[in-house]
Amino acid sequence: MRHSRLIPAAAAALALVVTGCSAGAPSTAAAPPASASADLPKGDLAQLAEKVDARVAALGRARFTTEGFAGDGAGAEVRSQVTGSARWLNGVVTSAMTMNVQTNGATPTVTRLVSGVDGVYVSVDGAPMPAGKTWGFYTKQNSAEVDALLRGFGPSAVVGAELDYLEPRAAMIVGKRQTAEGTRYDLVVDPMKMAKAVADPDIQLQHTQLAEYGVVIRAEVVVDESGAPREAGFRFELGGEDVRSSTTKFTDWGADVDVSPPPADQVVPADQLPR
Repeated sequence: MRHSRLIPAAAAALALVVTGCSAGAPSTAAAPPASASADLPKGDLAQLAEKVDARVAALGRARFTTEGFAGDGAGAEVRSQVTGSARWLNGVVTSAMTMNVQTNGATPTVTRLVSGVDGVYVSVDGAPMPAGKTWGFYTKQNSAEVDALLRGFGPSAVVGAELDYLEPRAAMIVGKRQTAEGTRYDLVVDPMKMAKAVADPDIQLQHTQLAEYGVVIRAEVVVDESGAPREAGFRFELGGEDVRSSTTKFTDWGADVDVSPPPADQVVPADQLPR
């Protein structure tokens, strides 16, 4: 497979560790069972998920920062720091962000992305580009490499995808406490049940593999008194170690944010980029 030189090598690295598993044999040991807190009645997670979804839809816009990590269990690792803005409208998430991706401690690659309705605009510092062009445009048909980067946010590969794990059919609340930012809920997610709860075949396969390898998924969300998320995250644990994680902090809910695409005269279709 030929890769556009616009997409940093970190994308390939992320794709290799997207399951968060080493190359060893699947585990024969079951993941530890998730036991619900005694003071949390059945149905709390469903109510929480509905409240968060409704509040995000109502507010519609926010700024965010995300820290991500992925490792292959054999020493290779990718770390990312992302800042940007996002908009939620009619079930579609659009966003503009700057992503610093560091592979195995090397100098970070700075990537700017604007995720729109029809595709993703990408600009990478130092990447070779046609004269006068600074952005490549990837459609849904040729965006697999970009998706490898965005998948770091979580299953749906959009800003705030960590919230996907607020899935009542797959997760259980195992802790609840007050913090300075709001109410924090801790969850344990069953990977196999998550595989059955999602429609995307790639995500189904990923979570099926996580279950086979004995990966434990833990997630958390902090919400304010209105139900708006202040922070959301997840981590994959294998053999007692974190092998993949992502945490997003949201600020300025409802603020006027800019997620508009770059000027058309600065954009070139991805299939015309240098190889």
